[in-house]
Amino acid sequence: MLSNEELAAVLTVGHETRSVEFKSAGDVTDKAFVALVARAALALANQRDGGNIVLGVDDRDPQGENNGLDENQLRDWKNLDTVADKLNRYADPPLILRIEERKHPNGKPVVVIEVSEFSEIPSLCMKDYQNTLALGQLYTRSLRKPESSMYHTQNEMREVLDLATQKGLRRFMETTAGAGLFTRLGEPAPAVPSNAEQFQEQIDAMAADPQLVGITAQPHFRHLIYPQSFEADRVPYEEMKRCVREATVRLRGWPFPLVENPVNGDVFVGETTTWGTHNETWRFFTSGLFADFKAIGDWPNDWDSFGGNSEAAGNMPAWFPLLNFTEALEFAARLKTKLALAEPMVVRFEAYNIAGTKLVVADDRRSGFHQDYIYSAPSWRSEEVLITDEAVLSGTRSLAVKTAKRLLGRFGWEGVTSDLLEGIQAGVLNS
Repeated sequence: MLSNEELAAVLTVGHETRSVEFKSAGDVTDKAFVALVARAALALANQRDGGNIVLGVDDRDPQGENNGLDENQLRDWKNLDTVADKLNRYADPPLILRIEERKHPNGKPVVVIEVSEFSEIPSLCMKDYQNTLALGQLYTRSLRKPESSMYHTQNEMREVLDLATQKGLRRFMETTAGAGLFTRLGEPAPAVPSNAEQFQEQIDAMAADPQLVGITAQPHFRHLIYPQSFEADRVPYEEMKRCVREATVRLRGWPFPLVENPVNGDVFVGETTTWGTHNETWRFFTSGLFADFKAIGDWPNDWDSFGGNSEAAGNMPAWFPLLNFTEALEFAARLKTKLALAEPMVVRFEAYNIAGTKLVVADDRRSGFHQDYIYSAPSWRSEEVLITDEAVLSGTRSLAVKTAKRLLGRFGWEGVTSDLLEGIQAGVLNS
């Protein structure tokens, strides 16, 4: 992402570069202007390292006093959800974007849209727009002059193909290494920990921390969020607290996660909260791993006591996993966007010390269960949920319903349905 100093340096050059395109001020509701921005974004996504679009700068006079965005334009173009929706109507696969406000040297605000290079295959135009965009076309940045075009020289086309080939080969090597296949004929792959094993090592170290025994010794859930590939220093340490704060969700009126006074660890920042039934700790690692441990807490039997008389080690509201999974998945989607990840974000849910836990309704407005639903195993682990670019755009609530339904079914509750859980979501969470 261009800083104010880098932006000033580019403007001093006096013209666009291959990785920076200027667009004069325009409205997000102006379809013709949005199509021009989309064409530039498609072209930047199809080159190594992507690039930046600077909105509010006239390419005929980049340093002029008339450059900048008005208050409404600034507000609209800073809205990542709106901008991603508008631009990705023209892109397949979807574009990976970051947006920040910057200052033009004249003191007026501009917006920088950072476009990441494509993650696996080049982005093609999926929709016509008059004379600006053509369905099915591949747009690139010209090597001859800084412009976005669907007409390519052999060198420009070779550059795109080379990049796509390298990405495909890298993914193949990661897959074969993770599967323990041979790297050369007759020679086994070296014993290098897989991506999942390296993330698990950090999770296990957190779970073994004696300072967290007040949670880990109780029935509790673990919400685990991490990129597909392990990079020990993926997130700059000085940006970690800001990343978590800006990805925080408030679907029930309070934040997930709660970020008030995070502590600093060697490779993580984190915070522990204890009040009432809320006993929770989270850590965000430089690898991009976010781990949240949350105690289930103490919940009484339902007021009408319709359940049986089975002995239970503790109670858990049926809505508890659903709403917590919903918040965690929405946070994962926002964190993926904040980190500008080209790859999917992996989300996994686990529960520990839950043998004998009984479901309760825990809602004074509703009757309790008519029989006891009790979990018999000591732990539970969900399937991996992948937060892709498509999931970021379409929403993650259905993924939470699917995961919670599987868990609640393990208690023997055969009557749980997706419609029922969706109704709980709609009734409790803020839209």
